[in-house]
Amino acid sequence: MASTQASSSSPTRRWLGRALWAFVALAVVGGTTLAVSWSVLSRDADSFLTLFALRVPKTITKVLDHDGNVIGIFAEEHRVVIPYGDIPKAFVNALVATEDSDFWGHSGVSGRGLMRSGWNFVTSFGRRREGASTLTMQLIRTVTAKRQKRLDRKLKEIILARKLEKAYSKKQIMEMYANEVYFGGGRYGIEAAAEFYFGKSAPQLNVEECALLAGLVQNPNWYNPYNPDPKARAAARSRRNHVLLRMVKEDYLKAQEASLLVEKPIRLARENAREEAVAPYVVEEVRKYLYEKYGREQVLNGGLEVTTTVDSFWQEAANGAVRAGLKVVDRRRGFRKDAVQFVTDPETTQLNGWKRYFETGDSIRGVVLGWKAGKAQVRIGKAVLEVPESAFAWAGKDLQKLLPRGAAPLFLVKSAEDGTPKTLELDQEPQVEGALMALDPKTGEIRAMVGGYDFNRSKFNRATQAQRQVGSTMKAYVYGAAFTAGKTPASMVLDVPTRFLDTVDFLTVTNPDGTSEYKPLRGGVKPYEPKNYERDFWGPIPIWEALRDSRNVPAVRTLEETGILNVIDFARKCGITSSIPPYPSMALGSADLTLKEMVRGYATIANDGLQAPLPFFIKKVVDRNGRVLESHSGAATEQVLDPQSTYQLIQCLQGVATSGTGAKSNELGWPVAGKTGTTDDHTDGWFIGFSTRVVCGVWVGLDEKKTIFRGADGAKVALPIWVDFMKAALPTTPREEFQAPEGLEWADIDRYTGLLATSATVDRVLHLAFKPGTVPKSGSDAEAIQKVKEARDKANVQPVENRIWGRPKVVEEAPKPVDLNATDPNS
Repeated sequence: MASTQASSSSPTRRWLGRALWAFVALAVVGGTTLAVSWSVLSRDADSFLTLFALRVPKTITKVLDHDGNVIGIFAEEHRVVIPYGDIPKAFVNALVATEDSDFWGHSGVSGRGLMRSGWNFVTSFGRRREGASTLTMQLIRTVTAKRQKRLDRKLKEIILARKLEKAYSKKQIMEMYANEVYFGGGRYGIEAAAEFYFGKSAPQLNVEECALLAGLVQNPNWYNPYNPDPKARAAARSRRNHVLLRMVKEDYLKAQEASLLVEKPIRLARENAREEAVAPYVVEEVRKYLYEKYGREQVLNGGLEVTTTVDSFWQEAANGAVRAGLKVVDRRRGFRKDAVQFVTDPETTQLNGWKRYFETGDSIRGVVLGWKAGKAQVRIGKAVLEVPESAFAWAGKDLQKLLPRGAAPLFLVKSAEDGTPKTLELDQEPQVEGALMALDPKTGEIRAMVGGYDFNRSKFNRATQAQRQVGSTMKAYVYGAAFTAGKTPASMVLDVPTRFLDTVDFLTVTNPDGTSEYKPLRGGVKPYEPKNYERDFWGPIPIWEALRDSRNVPAVRTLEETGILNVIDFARKCGITSSIPPYPSMALGSADLTLKEMVRGYATIANDGLQAPLPFFIKKVVDRNGRVLESHSGAATEQVLDPQSTYQLIQCLQGVATSGTGAKSNELGWPVAGKTGTTDDHTDGWFIGFSTRVVCGVWVGLDEKKTIFRGADGAKVALPIWVDFMKAALPTTPREEFQAPEGLEWADIDRYTGLLATSATVDRVLHLAFKPGTVPKSGSDAEAIQKVKEARDKANVQPVENRIWGRPKVVEEAPKPVDLNATDPNS
């Protein structure tokens, strides 16, 4: 029995033994072969490394936003080969997130990638063949042009990748990759690709453009968005969005930002004649400063890197808000027929820009072929669209006479499909101009600046260079000085007919009955008699209400009672440096000031009286070797205003923003304060407002001092732009309430009488802050209410009150600022 078992097991043991020896032999042979192959290939690889010699091209000067994204470049020529420093950070992040997430940590070969590739190969029974290639291996394949899927090729790539990683830094490898890789359309390297697809240099690419180029690497021919196959363009967008989501997963992009970017359409250079610069007015300020300090040659070829304070997200929001807002304002001024072009052959004429890929919001000229049944037949390229009369409504009546056959007015694309306009609306290039500046009140850093409707049309920077009358925005300084002098938001001020007589120009005589008369001391002089916007008078009202509704007469009377020198001193402490003429009209903004200094002035108020630093936008200048040539920073540290008085002013300005002339701010749902401003004849419209973290000012007007349109006050023309911008900016900052300083006392006030609220108060309660000892002593009763009512009833019919205006003998003026655009923009 035992011999039978032994004989049956012997063949099995012999078979296992032979199999084991065969396996060992194969392993030895395979190992030897691998070792020999590795040795041979390694020797070949040593000589191959010479192909990766470093390039040292001339380097462009870059202007960066505060996150390091390029917003402008200065260079004599755009090169195909660019150094690592010119490759957009967003492209590097997109490439790593999509192609090789372990790039910064591996030594040329990704173990995780090899394991994933092997697992997918086995589990798919050989159907899924993934190369597990790192960016380093892809670079080798690109340079050697060896793309065969063979084991020896992969082995050589591994050997070369490891040697390459030892010879060069990660940044050098990334630089070579970005300059070598194929992006489709016959373009090699990111610089050539950026020019081909987007008509700009690589450092100017934004995040979604970088994501598109990173997505092309996988299959540049199919994902090429210029591919005429509609499916290819859809695939390109899908691939771009995949890259953006990968960037989120790898923590290179915030989910909120990605959600906005994935909705953006693809805009290509050959479809759109021009890509707007993100911050052209800022970049121009930087250019002029650098030219003066470092010289043209150093700026164009020296490779400087200028980091600015600009937030590109805020800046783009500012650009859009100003352009859209000015178009709305300009339409209120009426349609300009002289801006319409006419063509002699409407059926065949080809106009510039017709070959672009159209999107909602684009503007383009269309040729009117005729009118039928109340609709205009408008041709744009090969497309003929029916445009209803409602799309022309803002232009007035007699449309068929205004725009006959052959007219080629500007149209706004209201909707488009696959790059072709579907619905249009009559449009026109605005004549009206505007400016916006937004800054951090605590540091003085300018986050966004728009100097006009179109930088290419006019390089004049209306945010820093234009001095314009500031209108009622000046009232903040008037009432701030009044609170400093002891008045409160509940202090009553008379809104009655008032005439101010300068003692230099008039002689006044008081009659026995208490009335007064005046006589001019020289010819041609007239007394100053301010009017309210509505040409009426309200009688006695609390300062809170006077400021909320921007009443003019109370502001001038408060200026007189407070003392004009005290008000000028208050404005100076806030940061106003330009000349302020010491006349009663100063209370209504007759002084010519810049938007930049007014924004700084309101920033000091937003800082609870800590003086806001001088606004600036250059943080650092670095040379091509990384040496810091200059750096700038700011901090609000000097307490120039009484915090308690400043908070009382903020409370009043909050009233403006919530229920006064700036009530449109309620759309924001955010704690904000601000003031509208309108000048005589409606030549200038202002709104300056703030939260605890953002101060933004908007000015609207014509470059010539002309009426914008009748009724064009700050609430109509400037405030909508401010609100649109703040809708984008505020959510990127902490939501904070304005904090009252210690020591203030609080009381409920009857807005009608300015006294303490009582049972006699009906829907007129204000919860106001008071400095110690200034809370009203008495309550609002029937007698006080009746007294105010009688005074208000006769306000519009009472005789004009003459008030003597003693012109100050000495007014200390700060020197007028130098032109900030010709010197240091940080001064």
